[in-house]
Amino acid sequence: MDYRIATPADREDAIDFANYVFSQAHRPHDFKKLLPKEYADHVLGEAVHYLACREDGHIRAMVADRPMQMRMGGETLRIGFVGTVSVHPYARGEGHMKHLMQMMLDDAQEREFDLLALGGLRQRYGYFGFECAGVAAAYTITETNVRHALREIDDSAIRFTELTNSDPRGMDFCWKLANARKIVCDRPRDAFLDVMHSWESRMRVIRDGETPIGYVMGASKPRLEGHIGELGLKNEGDLPRVIKALFREDGMTAFTLSVAPYETERAEKLGAFAEHVQLVPQECIRVLNWAHVLSAALSLKAEYADLEDGETVLTIGNATYALAVKDGKASVSPTNAAPDRVLSEMEAIRALFGVESAFYRDRIYHDWLPLPMYFSSADTF
Repeated sequence: MDYRIATPADREDAIDFANYVFSQAHRPHDFKKLLPKEYADHVLGEAVHYLACREDGHIRAMVADRPMQMRMGGETLRIGFVGTVSVHPYARGEGHMKHLMQMMLDDAQEREFDLLALGGLRQRYGYFGFECAGVAAAYTITETNVRHALREIDDSAIRFTELTNSDPRGMDFCWKLANARKIVCDRPRDAFLDVMHSWESRMRVIRDGETPIGYVMGASKPRLEGHIGELGLKNEGDLPRVIKALFREDGMTAFTLSVAPYETERAEKLGAFAEHVQLVPQECIRVLNWAHVLSAALSLKAEYADLEDGETVLTIGNATYALAVKDGKASVSPTNAAPDRVLSEMEAIRALFGVESAFYRDRIYHDWLPLPMYFSSADTF
């Protein structure tokens, strides 16, 4: 068996292999269309980092990661999104995924990533130190909600147009608005449509008459029940009109909209009429640089929440950190002080970033939890 980091010359074989494995396990897959930001023909081969296992020249297993910069709390984290984890049906149970995942972790450490993230079965990736993290509020809005609660809202001027490269003004507006999010990954302007078309999504400009006021990323075809991947608005006061217009435009009976923890105004507006809301986890993460990740997350939390002053000392794995908030400013630093709590790395992810941390009443954490960790579907792999 030949385990190695793949080269750009392996790219087409890797895509063909992933299409075969995922098509066998699920519905037919064409990754060039599903994830154009990674696999479209015009994307450079080195945009995705592959690790592959070959036998007699044929790929038997593959892991890929996409290196990105994630802006959060005024800081920039180096993050790797792990995806397209695949093993040939005839080679399962031979330990290839275990070997490649460990190679990927070692490689990420060498490249000094702060954080790794992936979507997948919790226990499967728990063996490699990944744990569920992040809290989003998933609001379900139905046509009945709209018909009654928004009956007086005039949405007649709201219209939606597909965003294309032939609309430079619309592109500039949407790109700047999308990149103004408090947590956002790399979205270069020349690759913006590829990013927003992830997972067969449509990308539309929302206009009030002729004036752009926002964008909506969602399912490529209208469905009776759908999920809005990302909704950006210049003014949150337009939210009721836009939601009412989406039902009119797409003919849906219901859709779900995920709200990031820092989108407090949006949560308040949706809470007034949505059918129900659920707290849901985001991706599974593995933290490689705890000081940097904690600093970014606590700093962001201090931006949108009135956190009480205090200090907490935590031992996480083999290192100890002092987390502090003073006059609305957050700080995280290594320390030799005695810890208030000793946690494994996976315990720390659950305690600090997990859904259940929203219910903690342990005063060593003050009122800081849960710390924010949010990934838009446009950025995931």
